[in-house]
Amino acid sequence: MFTILLTIASHTFREAIRKKILHVLIGLGILIMAVVSIVPTTDEPDARIKIMLVVFFQVVVVLCMVGIILLSATSLPHEIEDRTIYGILSKPISRLKVIAGKILGFTLVSAFVLVILSFFNIVAVQRITTQLPGKCQDIVKARNECKVSRFFIQGKPHHISEGIVWIEGGRTGIAVWNFSDVYKKLNSKFSLEAEFHVKIESSGDFIDTIPLVVRIENTVSGQGKTEVLSGKADEPFNVKIDPDIVQDNSAVTITVFPVHKTDYIGVTPADVRVFSVQKGFVSNYTKAVFITFLKFFLIVVIAVMGSTYLSAPVNILSSLIIFLCGHVLDFIKDFSFLIQNHDLHGHSSQAVSGEPNIFLIYLDSVMEKVLEWFSVILPDFKKYDSLQFLLKGINIPLETVGISLGYTALYAGICLIISSILFKKREFF
Repeated sequence: MFTILLTIASHTFREAIRKKILHVLIGLGILIMAVVSIVPTTDEPDARIKIMLVVFFQVVVVLCMVGIILLSATSLPHEIEDRTIYGILSKPISRLKVIAGKILGFTLVSAFVLVILSFFNIVAVQRITTQLPGKCQDIVKARNECKVSRFFIQGKPHHISEGIVWIEGGRTGIAVWNFSDVYKKLNSKFSLEAEFHVKIESSGDFIDTIPLVVRIENTVSGQGKTEVLSGKADEPFNVKIDPDIVQDNSAVTITVFPVHKTDYIGVTPADVRVFSVQKGFVSNYTKAVFITFLKFFLIVVIAVMGSTYLSAPVNILSSLIIFLCGHVLDFIKDFSFLIQNHDLHGHSSQAVSGEPNIFLIYLDSVMEKVLEWFSVILPDFKKYDSLQFLLKGINIPLETVGISLGYTALYAGICLIISSILFKKREFF
C-alpha cells in the first residue's frame, strides 16, 4: 500500500516541481524578502524585523498558497482530461490511494517551498538581529507568560471609567499585581522580566512622559527593589526582575503609582505581565512554520477533494473562495450573531403597518441558518495564526500546536472520506 502511495506522491511531486509557476513563486518570494530587508523603516529599532515577519507570513505565504491551490486543484482534472489517469485506474489500485497519493505529493511540494522560503526569512531576520542593541531584541525571544493571580488597588482610586481604574499620584492609590506561579518558570536558562502597559495622563499641558514608582518584591520575604522609571503615553516598557527576589514556592508582587499628584495612571489586571525569557526564537519560529505547513496541508486536501468532481477552472475558483472565506470566518460568525440578535425589520414593519413582515422575518431566519452552516463547514484558518506570537516575542504553547494539528487531522479526515466517495461514484470507463 505504502509503495503505491509513495509512487503516486513522488510522480505528483516531480510533475509539480517542473511547473514554472513554482519557480516563479519561489523567486518572487525571495525577491520580496530581499527588497523588504533593505527598504527604509520607522525609527523603532525592531521595525525591520517585524516587517520581515509580517511580509513573509502574510504576503509570501499567501502567494505560495495561491500557487499551491492552482497546482493541486488542476492536477487531477488535467490527468482525467488527458486520459493519463486511466492507466492508473486500470490497475488494482483503490481510488482512495490515488487521492491520498495526490495529497501527499502536493504536501511535499508545500513543504519544499516553505522550507526554502522560511530559511531565507530566518537568515535575514537573524542577520538584522545582530545589528540591534541588546535592549531591542525582545522580538527575537521566546517568552512564557506567568498569569496574574490577583489585582487590587491599595488606597483610594481617583475614578473608574470603562473598566479602567485611574490612580492619582502621590501615593493616594497604588496599583498592585500578585503573581503566584513565577517560581515555576524560573531556572538557570531563563531570566524574568515584567512588561507594563499602563495608561498615562497628566494635568500638565503637553506632557506625555511622567515618573512612576515601580517596586518588585518577594511577597513572602519582602525582599525587593524599587525604581523610579519614566512612563510614556501609549508606549509599553519592560523591567528586568532580579532572580534573587524570586525564591522557591514564593510569589512576586509588583506595585506602581505616579510620583506627582498632577499625574495619573489607568490600570487593569492585564496591564502588567511577567515573562520568563529564553533565547529560543529559532525553535519558536520553527513552530510557527510548522503551523503554517498545516495550513498548506489543509488547503491541499480541500483542493484535491474538489478536483475529484469539479473541472479545473471551477475547482480553482471554489478553492480560492474557501481559502478567502476561511480567513474571514470571524466576520461571518459576527454577522450571523448580529442577525440573530436584532429585530429591526419586525419593529419597523410593526410601526408602519401594525403587524410584523412575515417575509422579512423568514428571510432573516434563512440567512441566519445559512451563515451558521457556513461558519461550521468552512475551515477556520485563523487557528493557524502564529505570527502574533512572533511579533510579541511570546513562546508558542505546545497546546496551540496540538490544537492546530488536531483540527487539521479532523478536517482533513472528513475531506478525505468525502473525496473517496465522490471519486468512487465517478465513471471513467
